[in-house]
Amino acid sequence: MNAAARFTNQGALSRGWVISVWMTRFQFSLFATISGVLISALGLVYSTNTTRSLTADIQQLSVERDQLHIQREKFLLEKSHLVAVARVESLAQNKLAMTAPIGKEIIVVREDK
Repeated sequence: MNAAARFTNQGALSRGWVISVWMTRFQFSLFATISGVLISALGLVYSTNTTRSLTADIQQLSVERDQLHIQREKFLLEKSHLVAVARVESLAQNKLAMTAPIGKEIIVVREDK
């Protein structure tokens, strides 16, 4: 047991020994640096791809929003026109007691040239 304690105390099983068996400290730091650069590069590629995808989605939704806005304006214009025609007809029937002419009451006037 005394030999085992000396073996452990000398650092044979410490982390430094394991690293020194596989690679030197310089090689380990170089490996760690290269690994960090590669991981950050992959993260950059992922975030760039995600940003481009989201930007394309935003542009497509902006075009769709503009088309819906134009369609809404057309519907509002049509609604205001129909309401105005209905209002005029309602006023003519109620206040002036006017009615729409029936078949024989319609007279067509043609201009001869």
